[in-house]
Amino acid sequence: MTAKILARSILSLVLVIASSFSALAESKLDIRLDGDADVTYNSNIAQVQGFPGDIINSYTGSATARYMLPSQTQILARVQAQYSKFIKTSDFDRLGFTGSLNLSQWLFNSLNVYVALQPIKSISLTSNKQPLDMLYMTGATYYLPFLENELAYGGYLFDRLQTEAADYRSYDHTVFVGLRHPFSDNFITFLGGRAKFRNVDNNQNDKQFSGNISAQYIITDWLSIQATGEYTQVIASVADKNVGVYNIGINLAGGLNNSFKF
Repeated sequence: MTAKILARSILSLVLVIASSFSALAESKLDIRLDGDADVTYNSNIAQVQGFPGDIINSYTGSATARYMLPSQTQILARVQAQYSKFIKTSDFDRLGFTGSLNLSQWLFNSLNVYVALQPIKSISLTSNKQPLDMLYMTGATYYLPFLENELAYGGYLFDRLQTEAADYRSYDHTVFVGLRHPFSDNFITFLGGRAKFRNVDNNQNDKQFSGNISAQYIITDWLSIQATGEYTQVIASVADKNVGVYNIGINLAGGLNNSFKF
């Protein structure tokens, strides 16, 4: 589940930052509240050969504060709570609480460099396990607007996952690219790919190569629906972890935003 959180955090971070890469004449504070309901089919929950797939119902609420300075420096803080219900493999049912603090700087109006940290609290609903893990990240993303409304981006992310369970601690390197293509003001598609190289402390290293596509329809200013699909090929040093995993899902999301300038 931590891998899913990390993957979402990369895309979320990229898109939130991308919405603010024009120069500001004054400081600005954005406050945003979000909620979403998500139904996803994952073909291999544990990413181990022979492990079954399952349907996951997830419900998420988050609050984000973003402070932007005329120097093109950005501070972003977020708290998020998520309930995940697994239809068949109920041993994975859990509550998750994630915080995020990000400091980033724009360079040349197109390159964003950042450092971030995320505490991740996962509470199992079927056992007494309640680990508190930490994710430390630093990286850079280059944004390339082209034509009228197209946006391409690519970047590098280095992270340290510090988990309570020693077997999952790792240093990771991720390279990613993406394209945002609006067919209209209300219908937007995203295409992306990433390569992740995990150096696990117990030497069970792996490489993960992923491709994803999603389509978002904006119903109102505060409500949208999104369909997603992703395939990940894992190449691991442990034979039974060499697997291909796909996810398909649909998400209904709502959000409210307010801005303050001073």
